Amino acid sequence: MFLSAGPQAAEPLLQAGCQIVRGPRAGPLVEDELIASLRGVCAVIASSDPYTERVLGACPDLRVIARTGVGYDAIDVPAATRRGIAVVTTPGRIAETVADFTFALLLALARRLPEAAALMGAGGWAAGLPGTDVWGRCLGVVGMGAIGGAVARRARGFGMRVLGYDPHLPEAAIAGRGAEPTALDTLLAESDFVTLHAALTPESRGLIGAEALSRMRPTAILVNAARGELIDTGALLEALRAGRIGGAALDAFDQEPLPPGHPLRQAPRCLLTPHIAADTRENTLDMARRAAAAAVAVLAGRRPPPDARVLNPEVLGGLPD
Repeated sequence: MFLSAGPQAAEPLLQAGCQIVRGPRAGPLVEDELIASLRGVCAVIASSDPYTERVLGACPDLRVIARTGVGYDAIDVPAATRRGIAVVTTPGRIAETVADFTFALLLALARRLPEAAALMGAGGWAAGLPGTDVWGRCLGVVGMGAIGGAVARRARGFGMRVLGYDPHLPEAAIAGRGAEPTALDTLLAESDFVTLHAALTPESRGLIGAEALSRMRPTAILVNAARGELIDTGALLEALRAGRIGGAALDAFDQEPLPPGHPLRQAPRCLLTPHIAADTRENTLDMARRAAAAAVAVLAGRRPPPDARVLNPEVLGGLPD
C-alpha cells in the first residue's frame, strides 16, 4: 500500500493488515518518482500526482487508486479502466469546506484585507482602504455541482442575487440549487463577483480567456478555487494590469507549485493562496479515511462504501457490497 495523502489514513489501513509505503516527498510527484514509489504496490491513497498512461503501464500490481477529494483530472481514467484498476473519489464534506474558502477569498479581496494586514504588519495606519460591498450584490457561479450549490447557499445569506451556469445540468437543477440559470456571457456581464467551480475537461480548459474577461465588469472580482487551467493565465494577467477587472483571488494555478518568479505573484489586485481550499483538519481526516475504506474494500473483493464514488464501476464487475 502506497500512502501519498498524509498519515490520517494510516490507522484504518494498518487495522486491515496493509503495509504502508510513503512517497519520497510531499506534493505532487513527477512520473518517474511515482513509478518508483509504486513498485509492488496494489493500492494508492492519491492526491494530485499524475497517474498517466505511462505510470499505470509501469505498475502492473496496482488495483485501486483512491483519490482524496473530488478532482481526478490528473488520473487517466480510461487507461486505468483498460488495466482493471478501480478509480475512486471521496466527496465527503469537501463541498462545504471549499465553499467556505471561496467566500473567504471573495470577502478578503472585496474588503482589501491582505493590504490592510500588510500595512498594519509594517507599522502603518491609513485613514481608509475603501473596499466594495458584498451584501446585496450579484454573484455568478460557474459550475453548479455540489460546491457551486454550497457557494450559492452562502451567497443567499449575504442577500446576493445568484446567477448559475452549468452546461451539464438542466435549468431546473440549477434553480433547485439556489441560482438563476443563466448563459455564461450574461453571467459574466451582470455579476459583481464570479466564482469558478467547474470540473476541468477539454471543453472547460481556458474557459475564462480574453473574450470572457472582456465581458466582465471593470469592477468585478474573479475567484477560482477549482482548477487553474480553467483560466487563461496570460489573458488574466493582461486584464489585471490594464485594470479591466477589479481583481482576482486564486487558489489553483496551471503550474503547481507556482514558480517563485511567476508574474501572478506581482500582479495588481491579485490574492494568491497555495491550493488549500480543501485543507481543514476535519476535511483532510474525513477524505483520508474515506479513501482508505474504499481501497481496503476493493482489495478485499467488495464494492467501496456508498460515500465513495467509483468512476469506472465496470472494473468491479459483480463484487458484493
